[in-house]
Amino acid sequence: MGGSFDNAFFDGPLVAVVHCVDTEGPIGGDVRRNPDGSKEFMDNWSDIKQSLRELVNDDYRNCHRDSFNFPLKFNWFIMDFTGFSTNPKNRICEYHDTYDNIKSLNTSIDAFHWHYHQPPKSGIGDQWSDDWDSSNEHYNILGRRILDREDFPEAFRAGGTIEDEKCSMWLNDNLMIDFSNRVSSMSEKTENIFDFNWFGAPMDWFPYNPSCGEITAKGDMRRVIARSVDIKSRLHELQYDEVLKAFNDALSSGNTTILSYFSHDHRDMREETSYAIQLVKKASEETGVPFRWMCAKDAVKQALRLPTRENDIQISVTGRNAFITFRHRMFQKNPFVYTLSKAGNIKYHKLDVKFHPACPQYYQSCTLEIPEETMKIGVACTDMSGDKCVSVVDVY
Repeated sequence: MGGSFDNAFFDGPLVAVVHCVDTEGPIGGDVRRNPDGSKEFMDNWSDIKQSLRELVNDDYRNCHRDSFNFPLKFNWFIMDFTGFSTNPKNRICEYHDTYDNIKSLNTSIDAFHWHYHQPPKSGIGDQWSDDWDSSNEHYNILGRRILDREDFPEAFRAGGTIEDEKCSMWLNDNLMIDFSNRVSSMSEKTENIFDFNWFGAPMDWFPYNPSCGEITAKGDMRRVIARSVDIKSRLHELQYDEVLKAFNDALSSGNTTILSYFSHDHRDMREETSYAIQLVKKASEETGVPFRWMCAKDAVKQALRLPTRENDIQISVTGRNAFITFRHRMFQKNPFVYTLSKAGNIKYHKLDVKFHPACPQYYQSCTLEIPEETMKIGVACTDMSGDKCVSVVDVY
C-alpha cells in the first residue's frame, strides 16, 4: 500500500481513525432521562463494564480490523471526579478509579489520555467552570497519574469541550495535542461558554495550530487541535458525507487525514460504535483509501510527519537536591515535577529549565530542592512529537 507503520511514516492517502471515549465512570443521582423515561446514563461500574466487554474483546476487535490488519483500537480519555465539594450525581470521587476500571478490561492495545472537567469556584459537583483559574485540581490529577501509576497523558479533551483563553494558554505551555474541536454543521454561534460548540472552527479533518486569542481560528500557537465530533448525541450525529469527506480529502491530497469521533463510557456504546465502523468501512471501500485505527497522538504524528525522539529523563539525587535531565527538548515550558511526602501529600514544583545544546548526554536540565519528608520524585514530559516520558524514583 505504499508504506508501512514499522519505522517510517505511511506514504500516500490514508485516513487515521481515532475513536475517543470521554471516560467518566458511573453517573447517578438526578440526571437526564431518555424520551421514554429510562436512565440516560449507567450508574454503576458493573453495567458499564458489561457493555464495554463486548467492544474490547478480541473477537470484536479482530472482526473489525483495519486496512492494515490491525484490530480495533479505542482512545480512553480518563476523567477523575476530584476537586469538587459536592457530588449531586453520585460519581466516584477517587483518583484512578476510572483509569483502573478501564485498565482492568481487555484494553492493553488502547491509548489512555486525559479528559478534564474544571471544578468551579463554588465547588458544586458536576457544574462546569467558565474560568480555568477556578481550580488547580488539574495539577493534582496529573501528579497522581505520574506518581501513582507512572503514566502521563499524550492528548487532552476538555470537559463539555469548553476552553477559555486561559485554558488555551495553559495547554500551549503544557500539552501539545487537543482533540476538543467539536464543530459540525449543527454548531451555532453563542456567547455562552457553557454552550461552547466550536462554531467557526475549521471543519476539515486536518489538525491545526490555533490562534492566540481565538482558538477557533488557525494561527501560530505551538499546540495542535484536532476535530472530533459526536457519534450520536443531542447536538450531532455522525453522517456518511462527513466520513466520506475525510477519505476524499486524503485521496485528493495524497496524505493523511484524521477522522475522529467520540463516545461516553456511561452511555451504551455498542450500537453507535458499530454504526461508525460501518461508515468508515463503506467510505474506504468506495474511495479505495486505506484506514488505520490509531492512537490520538500517533494520528497527529502521522498527519504532521513528526518524528519520534525517544526522550529520556534521568533523576540524580545528591543530598537535598535532585538534578533532572532530559535527553531531548521537551514540549513543556516547565516539566511536570512532583514530590510525594511520607504523609501521602503531593506537591507540584514549577521549575525553570536550562538548555545545553552542546552537551552530548542531555539537552535540558533543572534542579529540584527536595522538601523534607519526601518519599518519591516523579517527573514527566512530552517531546516535540507528543511522545511521553515518565520517571519516578524513591528518595532516601
